[in-house]
Amino acid sequence: MTLPPHDALADGICCALRERPARQLPGAGRRAAVLVLLYARHGEPHMVLTKRTLDVAHPGQVSLPGGRFEADDLTLRRTALRETEEELGVSAARTRVVGRLDDVPTMVTGFVVSPFVGSLSGPLRATPDRREVARVIEVRVADILAHDARLPPAAGVTDLRYPLGSEDVWGATARILRLFSSATRRALAEATA
Repeated sequence: MTLPPHDALADGICCALRERPARQLPGAGRRAAVLVLLYARHGEPHMVLTKRTLDVAHPGQVSLPGGRFEADDLTLRRTALRETEEELGVSAARTRVVGRLDDVPTMVTGFVVSPFVGSLSGPLRATPDRREVARVIEVRVADILAHDARLPPAAGVTDLRYPLGSEDVWGATARILRLFSSATRRALAEATA
């Protein structure tokens, strides 16, 4: 699958997300936010995942950069940007947030995760916090879309898995990748209409 450059793809996703506002789950429970960070690598749109160290919550799992909302953040958008900067050293000033995906509840920990989509100006120059990030995983967006297309349309929790970067991506991260894939497909369809 040939995709447009990452900045054009991000613009298309921005339009697709504006046309269908994110479903925000109510409640003041435990909140977190993550960032689906798009950037160019070798001329193709990529996104970044992280494998967590064994010393943090959800040890060894693959996730999107992000974390728990803190009162100083004021907004969940700011949480996603702050956590991405803390985990990967990616400055919020280099990130353009283009939209928000539907909130995703976690199954075990009781968090509601708010995923944001962002576009990075320039290449990813990650300087991971080794206390939190064991591995930075750079994934082609085309690979995510190709795998998503092979999944059942109504994949349940056990079937919704993405083998990416020699890792098994499942749980809330997989559900967010499914939402991202849907938004990206809408953006691509609108671009060719």
